[in-house]
Amino acid sequence: MKKPKLIITGSKGTIGKVLCLVLTEKYDVYKIDLKKDKSSNYFQADISDFESLKSIFQKIGKVPFLIHLAADSKVDARWDSVLKNNIIGTKNVYECSRLWGIERIVFASSNHTTGGYEGIPSKLHEQETTNLITIQDPIKPDGDYGSSKVFGEALARQYFELFGLQSICLRIGSVLTDNNPMKDPTKRLLKTWLSHRDLIQLVEKSLSAEVPFGIYYGVSNNTGRFWDISNAEKELGYQPIDNALNPQHL
Repeated sequence: MKKPKLIITGSKGTIGKVLCLVLTEKYDVYKIDLKKDKSSNYFQADISDFESLKSIFQKIGKVPFLIHLAADSKVDARWDSVLKNNIIGTKNVYECSRLWGIERIVFASSNHTTGGYEGIPSKLHEQETTNLITIQDPIKPDGDYGSSKVFGEALARQYFELFGLQSICLRIGSVLTDNNPMKDPTKRLLKTWLSHRDLIQLVEKSLSAEVPFGIYYGVSNNTGRFWDISNAEKELGYQPIDNALNPQHL
């Protein structure tokens, strides 16, 4: 059986590498990133360059799915970089997706859309709380990066309402290159960590879910986590396996 096509922007980032390694088993993956790479189905591009991005979509052709990861992911990123990569770039990705008939986007949003609830500097991880932060709570970004992800969520909603382009927005927690939250001296990662296999599960379920639009927190089943994932469990069927305090994940 022919595998469905899938575009992944930001394929050479931490999350992109994790997903590309696994999703190639189920999808015909096309990768887009700013870095050079000579692998098959790879396109080097600056997503803030609309004409360049359009030419890549034209070469790839009809694709049902796209995972949008490309961004300046630094929480303290400079405004000019946030504007170029996270705002203009995301707009270009959505517009190209509309023009080429992509059916569903999984958008990598961020927990920093509501990072202000943790305090500045962050303190929520130092205390126990029963008041989970939900997607119903007002946005409270903790900087330009967080605000750029709020823009992405709003853009996703705009394209869904105007054009029927489906989007699942994931407010991703802490995904680590070495997948080990135990090294963090602040202990925040013990509550915000999203393991590689929980990440993969969440994205796969987001690609196949029947819900046409939604916003969800992406975090493992950590003791003391302070984001609500009940809607992800109910609507996506997400069932996180790992707990940062359980060494079995390593």
